[in-house]
Amino acid sequence: MIRIVISKTPEVILALDVDNRQEAQKILHATGEKLKWVKVGLQSYLRDGPDLVHTIADSGKKVFLDLKLHDIPNTMAKAMESLATLPIGMLTLHANAGEEALLLCSDIGKSFLPDTLLLAVTVLTSMDQRALQSIGVKSSVIEQVERLAILSVKSQMGGIVCSPQELIHLRAKLPNDTRLITPGIRPTGSAIGDQKRIMTPSLARDAGADYLVIGRPILAANDPAQALENILGEIRN
Repeated sequence: MIRIVISKTPEVILALDVDNRQEAQKILHATGEKLKWVKVGLQSYLRDGPDLVHTIADSGKKVFLDLKLHDIPNTMAKAMESLATLPIGMLTLHANAGEEALLLCSDIGKSFLPDTLLLAVTVLTSMDQRALQSIGVKSSVIEQVERLAILSVKSQMGGIVCSPQELIHLRAKLPNDTRLITPGIRPTGSAIGDQKRIMTPSLARDAGADYLVIGRPILAANDPAQALENILGEIRN
């Protein structure tokens, strides 16, 4: 039996991982109106706080708050309650927190963050098989990703963060409405950096990604707007 995969056009999320608020403002201005989503990670959020989130949202862009919450269930739930006043479209939690924590956070999300897509992080894209084994995980990377992804969907998470190399496996195993968000995207000719499991934008599109998280290829470009346009062109073509 041949399974036909219909490619969708994923959206680009800029990973705004920069050293200071001024640089963040500069990049946001330089990327222009074609950029719809911005990811605020732990570094930026701890430095600039909720004000950065409001600033990005006020500029007309959607915010992906990538805090990767991971603690005991009650602490994770209380952390989510503290974010209730922020205009965020996505929020990450670690799937390793377990079913109880994810289910509780799902319930909290429905009450306090009803317009926010909750995403479960499976295996970080900086980790490979050797890194997993070093922390006692005997399963292969793909087995661990699939295990955590299935657990997360059963625990009512709306999406999964995974490396692009697991996309096609998860798309075949998870419900069609599960959103797949993938970092580790490197346009043709870009440096790999510290990512271990990477893919080009067009290949990630064909594998079923809904969103592509891209940082350095845009942040380090002399012309961020042109770099973004090149990436969008690679996705379209």
